[in-house]
Amino acid sequence: MATKTTSTTSKNQTKTTQATTADARKPSKQALQAVDVAIGAGPTVAENVKTTAETWTNSETRSKEIDVLQKRVQTLRDSAGRKSEIETLRKRLAAEIEKAESKGGDVRRQVTDQLIGQARKARDRVEPVYRERVEPVYKERVEPIVKERIEPVYRERVEPTVKRVVERV
Repeated sequence: MATKTTSTTSKNQTKTTQATTADARKPSKQALQAVDVAIGAGPTVAENVKTTAETWTNSETRSKEIDVLQKRVQTLRDSAGRKSEIETLRKRLAAEIEKAESKGGDVRRQVTDQLIGQARKARDRVEPVYRERVEPVYKERVEPIVKERIEPVYRERVEPTVKRVVERV
């Protein structure tokens, strides 16, 4: 990280401020990461709920899961094992967030591709109509008015003013 330090002095007081800029991550990348995590959270939670439901509907896996949960509770009650269990939970959370970010990026890219495709189709439909209907009307009605009314005023008023300003500078 780069830091910018500025000092100001006024009546026996020196004030130093530091502005920190993040060179490693640009705000646009942080924004994309936040969007990816938010978008990916839904599918990740849905997958975890589905897996958990499957685990709890099967009697064998349900009993194993209950044993695992009981061991976790015992570890959390024990002051010596609590830190390691909390660290394990933190790692699992980080892994789930990373998984959500990955899925969110995939979903975001798919939606972006779909939107681009829809925009291209719409443009392909609209451009011929524009060329056939709008451009001829513009050439017939607007261009003559611009040539008759706007260009003379521009030449008389704007161009001389611009020349004077340029001469002053």
